[in-house]
Amino acid sequence: MGHIRSFLYDFRHIYTLEDKLIVIMCASLFLPYVVTIATLVGVAIYVLVRKKIPMLLKSVKRANILLFFAVYLLVVSLVFQNYLGALISVGIAAIFVDVIYFRKYIHRSLLEIIINVMIVLSLVSVVYAIGEQLYYMNTVDAMHGFFDIQNKPEHRVHTFFFNANYYAMMLVFASTFCVHQFMFARPTSRRIFYVIAGIINLFAIFLTGGRIAWLCLAIGIFGMLLVGHWYKTFVASVGGVGLAIGVLALKPGLLPRIASQGLSIGRRLHIWRTASLMVKDTWLFGKGPLTYYHFYPNYYDAYVAKWGSSHLSKRLGISAPHTHSMFIEPFISFGIVGTLLLGWYVLSQIRRLVRMIIRKIDPSTATLITGVLLSTIAFCIIDFPVFWVQTGTLFLFILGCSEIDKKELDV
Repeated sequence: MGHIRSFLYDFRHIYTLEDKLIVIMCASLFLPYVVTIATLVGVAIYVLVRKKIPMLLKSVKRANILLFFAVYLLVVSLVFQNYLGALISVGIAAIFVDVIYFRKYIHRSLLEIIINVMIVLSLVSVVYAIGEQLYYMNTVDAMHGFFDIQNKPEHRVHTFFFNANYYAMMLVFASTFCVHQFMFARPTSRRIFYVIAGIINLFAIFLTGGRIAWLCLAIGIFGMLLVGHWYKTFVASVGGVGLAIGVLALKPGLLPRIASQGLSIGRRLHIWRTASLMVKDTWLFGKGPLTYYHFYPNYYDAYVAKWGSSHLSKRLGISAPHTHSMFIEPFISFGIVGTLLLGWYVLSQIRRLVRMIIRKIDPSTATLITGVLLSTIAFCIIDFPVFWVQTGTLFLFILGCSEIDKKELDV
């Protein structure tokens, strides 16, 4: 409680306005997504009203790419009458303004604070998740006990997030935060808290029923251990994950959805097939955010003609908000032009991370960025949960933390 009182005092009396806004934005990411949206839009409006955009564009490298990409998405969406995509494009523009603002004002001590705030709020979400699971246990007839994780998305815990996979990704991020803080915490006595918080977040990942989340977290942690030079722990962790995979192969019931579903990606294959038909119409410019969701019914007949319909229904077989793959979604929604724009920005941030690692600049921040980046890439191979207001914003915030070491990197 002493740490919380100290934080609240500092927040009221010591933090600058920029510090406060960054803390509020990061805290909102672990609150109900309606609160997140209102907060991010509110901060973006503040930045616009105070006419800070010109200054931000001058001082934050590649910021102009993000804003140009958002305008591009808006125009493409309107041209193809994807009006939901156009609305989302405006929201994406607001998020990009917040990301640029974050990069401008983030500093090392503030990063430490927001990481701890998000860890604490992730624990609050776990309490809610337990209550949600108890609710399903008492209302879902097919559910037999607290640890019976259901396959239907509407019966899997998602707490403050839109679905279980988005929540699982946020828990993976929170878990990487716990690992990072454990590796770099001072004094070391604080490590006990991060171990406990990490275990609680792992329990919540189990409740979400996310199958791929475990592997994504492992990949992120492996990268963190290598960048942080924890080589012995890396070797032990690889052995531990290998042992865990062996145990799951023998007793898949330890993770209920693996026991019932295995690693099947059958429905995703239907979606990817549909996307392969769609991409011939979208490959150059895309049609804006949620292109797949907006246009997939137009391709149902072509799907049936090519692959038949005995294994799917028009409503469930190929329906989805997105294509569930970072290798497909950009070319559907953004086209090659938009993908190159967004890729230019992301790769510029990755290059900064590589320079941090090679030059041994700020190992703590480099380790944090590595964990979030690798876990996100792994997650997005057969899903695309980063395309959501909370997950995507947090990813871009952490990716932009290299700005802390701007002077050293720009030498």
